[in-house]
Amino acid sequence: MRNRIITVCILYIIVCTPGFCQSSSSGTLNVKFNGLHNDLGQIAIGINRTQDGWPRKPHQELNWKKGKVEDGSFSVEIKDIPFGTYAISVLDDENSNLEMDMTLGIPREGWGFSMNPPFTLSAPKFKECSFQFIKHDAEITIEMRYVGKGKER
Repeated sequence: MRNRIITVCILYIIVCTPGFCQSSSSGTLNVKFNGLHNDLGQIAIGINRTQDGWPRKPHQELNWKKGKVEDGSFSVEIKDIPFGTYAISVLDDENSNLEMDMTLGIPREGWGFSMNPPFTLSAPKFKECSFQFIKHDAEITIEMRYVGKGKER
């Protein structure tokens, strides 16, 4: 009987020790960007948890040098993201100045949004781009958009 109690106690300690438990309320979000035109510059994203500031004043900003773009795709991993509601805005910042370059109000660099809302002449609403992040490992795909010669391509 004593051995059984000791065994149960040891198992309890092993199972409930931090590092062994998966009860964390955060995870890793894998983001894949499709439709990139080249491997120049960097990918810059803005992450919003609410509509406040969306999309011009993100709650968190991250960027990555593009590196190798294969078949127009590039992926990143964002670790330790708390579970919750998010919307992501993306800039294909080809000249790495962390700004959307424009000519006569027309974007010269690519952009995208989580949930890939339809193309319009203004930024989509937070609600159109928001998603629930509730799994330890989740993936989203963002389709990049570019304007050229008066039409989206």
